[in-house]
Amino acid sequence: MSRLVEPVLLALLAEGQATYGYELVEHANRQALTDSEIDTAVVYRTLRTLEDAGCVVSQWQPGSGGPHRRMYRITDVGRQHLKDWLTVLERHAEALQRFVVGRRSALEAQGELD
Repeated sequence: MSRLVEPVLLALLAEGQATYGYELVEHANRQALTDSEIDTAVVYRTLRTLEDAGCVVSQWQPGSGGPHRRMYRITDVGRQHLKDWLTVLERHAEALQRFVVGRRSALEAQGELD
């Protein structure tokens, strides 16, 4: 399930909702595609993977009265990767919906669903 962190981070960066690590962790947990909380280490590991793939770039910037922060920005490659993710997620959503409807119908036919 940690793989589903990738499209959430890309979407946050594309929308400009978050730009540095801790902020991304906070926002990602509000938009998570799973029921469980996203581990901070998973977010940073995913950001590193996305940066290695050319989907995001980062640079250190001075914090306002605090330590420097690594600021992340999505690239054109990252925007395309997000579009690809949306296609994949849309297909999965449709398949999951078909599965749920089919199983509910089968259970109703057997009188096992209230």
